[in-house]
Amino acid sequence: MSDTSIRTLPKINGFALRRPNLVPVLGFIGLVLAVSLFFVWSRVQVTGLEYEISQMESNLRDLKQETSNLRLEAASLSSPERIERVARKELNLRLPSAEQVITVD
Repeated sequence: MSDTSIRTLPKINGFALRRPNLVPVLGFIGLVLAVSLFFVWSRVQVTGLEYEISQMESNLRDLKQETSNLRLEAASLSSPERIERVARKELNLRLPSAEQVITVD
């Protein structure tokens, strides 16, 4: 087998040169990337929720307006004058004659 010799790195001004350790640098870059991705994700979520809130507020305004319109319509439909008019014209009803009235003691 061949002998493989490991070369020693030269010393400069008393300091030995060595290979840089990339693990901490890559770990820091990974951490910065993870924090950045979390920030972007959270902003996307907030924007989506703001859009949903805006839609729900719009729906709420529409439903309040519809409720108001329906209450007004219910009030107009239940007025005694309208009920009497519908009874006379559409149902051909009339006030009872004196013979039709029975009093209960």
